[in-house]
Amino acid sequence: MQNPRSDHRFLTAAAAEVREVIGRAIFDAGAWDDFVQVLAGIFPGTCVAFQRVDLRRNVVCYDRMANIDPGVEASYRQYYYGVNPWMQPMRAAFSGTILVSERDYPARSFEHTEFYNDWLRPELAAATGLILESQAESLAVVGVHYSVERSKSYDEPLSELLHRIRAPLLRSMETTRLIDQTIDRERSAAALVACTGDIACVVDENQIVIEANAAAEREFQSQEIVAMRSGKLSVTAHEVNGWLGNTLRLLAQDLEPGATTRIFSADSTYQLVVNCLPRGAGGVSPFSRRQLFLAILRNLSGQAENDRMASLAAAYGLTPAERRLCEVLSLGYTPKEAAEMFGIAPDTARQRLKAIFNKTDTHRQSELVRLFSRLL
Repeated sequence: MQNPRSDHRFLTAAAAEVREVIGRAIFDAGAWDDFVQVLAGIFPGTCVAFQRVDLRRNVVCYDRMANIDPGVEASYRQYYYGVNPWMQPMRAAFSGTILVSERDYPARSFEHTEFYNDWLRPELAAATGLILESQAESLAVVGVHYSVERSKSYDEPLSELLHRIRAPLLRSMETTRLIDQTIDRERSAAALVACTGDIACVVDENQIVIEANAAAEREFQSQEIVAMRSGKLSVTAHEVNGWLGNTLRLLAQDLEPGATTRIFSADSTYQLVVNCLPRGAGGVSPFSRRQLFLAILRNLSGQAENDRMASLAAAYGLTPAERRLCEVLSLGYTPKEAAEMFGIAPDTARQRLKAIFNKTDTHRQSELVRLFSRLL
């Protein structure tokens, strides 16, 4: 008896329904939720997963699922993704490839694994998937899962349906990225408008410069404080450049860094501040660019003020480290905040402050600040 889901008219209508959702998803990322639900509804008893994996960080950075228990989904994202034997053939496949598990890599071939015995449910043991993107850094795949018993009636029509929606999905991916690039440029330019007095640029988590203001462009030429090497923002102070890279990586993973501000000395005292740019409206797309960041480098003192601070520091016998601490405290920061900015222990900052009190004959931070404010 003919499989009704292999019928030409059935597949044509199903493909049209799915393509309509894909078209909406270009401008409304929330439509990807509808995409997995519609796909699951066409083939009863299936579970649908639309995922994008960041292979550099080894994390699932985007997923939309239908008919999968939330606990099962969470455990996959948190651990079992990393031990999934199906990842090997998916990573080896070219973009646009359609894989059928029972034909290409049946689950029974890895029945001895932790993934098979502890996570894989009977209703997920067979699948047909479309590899949308397969690169060194990322993998995007649409997978429709079902029981092995259903594979005889689902493998062929699902392969045909995925074949029919493959081109619209790939076009959606490219169009979304082009739109995102345009939006990124507009957001970057807007973020830099308010930074005319500072060195400022927009970067991604790898320190790739997306946009830079005029002050940053001039500094890239002189390379005294910051430079652009192979398209990446680089702070000439190596320990600060390392801090910047670590801070960006943590923020990109939605983790809280120790601080998003760092103060350091070169010819003057500088403050480096990192802020996340808002992602904007429309939701998160599986093909969206990475989070962008605004990096602002601010000279905390003008040349004349810097010279006066140097003279005062010499007059009181302050060390370079004590002078830098005075400059930061004069801006209203606490010793603990200053310690975080300089990358030193709070006890070290307190000991330096005690030494400054002794040398300047002051006893409290407010008294010290008033002294320097009066003399500068």
